[in-house]
Amino acid sequence: MLPILKIRVGGRTVGHTARVANLRQSVSDPGATAARGRWLARGAWLLAATEVVLAVRNHVNDRLSEKDRQRMVEIVKASKGRPSNLSDRQRKELKSLLNQVEPRELAKTVATSGFASRFAKGMRRK
Repeated sequence: MLPILKIRVGGRTVGHTARVANLRQSVSDPGATAARGRWLARGAWLLAATEVVLAVRNHVNDRLSEKDRQRMVEIVKASKGRPSNLSDRQRKELKSLLNQVEPRELAKTVATSGFASRFAKGMRRK
């Protein structure tokens, strides 16, 4: 194995010594490469989740005013997760707000995102 050149300037190591060391370790140790792949896969899922969250936020913000979004949150909090806790008026109002969000369009937006479409290809049966 080749020695790693370490140049210290002002108490800090400069250059690409850490990257070279990681590359050398990955080449010489398949287990290290596999561990790095698992780390990247976890990062990919995090990116996918972030992409979906941003798509939902942008979709809802485009279709509902701030007042409507606050009202929707109030109704959902009042329901405590149970539709039976809402009055008929609140249920109608929530249904109206949800219709403004256009859930089908939201589903299309999320399903056609770059990462989701790559993920769906792996899910399709051959």
